[in-house]
Amino acid sequence: MTSHNAKPFSDDMLQITIKQVVDEGLDVSAGSISIADIKPDHSFPAYVEGCGDYIQITVNGGWGDTRQGVALTETPCHYGGTRKWFLCPSCRRRCGVLYIHTSIACRKCHDLVYESQYEPAQDRMLRQLKKIRRVIGCDDDIRGPFNPPPHSMSKRRWEMMIEEFLELRDKFLLESEHPKKWRNDAPKASHWKVGARVPVGQTN
Repeated sequence: MTSHNAKPFSDDMLQITIKQVVDEGLDVSAGSISIADIKPDHSFPAYVEGCGDYIQITVNGGWGDTRQGVALTETPCHYGGTRKWFLCPSCRRRCGVLYIHTSIACRKCHDLVYESQYEPAQDRMLRQLKKIRRVIGCDDDIRGPFNPPPHSMSKRRWEMMIEEFLELRDKFLLESEHPKKWRNDAPKASHWKVGARVPVGQTN
């Protein structure tokens, strides 16, 4: 990877997601969550104690112990129910991921950047195309057929994601065939961002 601006990448940091906490029920109980894979069948844990609207995170790392209280908040979902979020202990910003070292805070407070920000446009678009296909229940072949909508997805939402996929694929093919066209006017993330229709946590 070429030098960027000397800021660390978010992917290189230990991190814990609100999805992990909620899926394990640790917003209302206590237990451990894996925050890194050290080697096969051996993970690095964070211990979480939750009481509904507040959790305590403890990590015993090589730098010493990190212990931080984190408030939780909720927002309503479009189709009913609510979604939980962390409130960053440093800036109180709502976020879905917290990064862990000697302190626990959001990406902005740790001054992290996404490695994907420095990917070539073609690689970034291809990754997003595969992401959309996984969400709608297809394989990674961007030229392959589409499956019927998953049981948990409405036909309307499925059709909208197919439309966005096809638009993005046209841009990707243009970039593949004529990369010089983009050299002085590289596409920005907003040109192929799917937005809220791609759920967090389904990127890999």
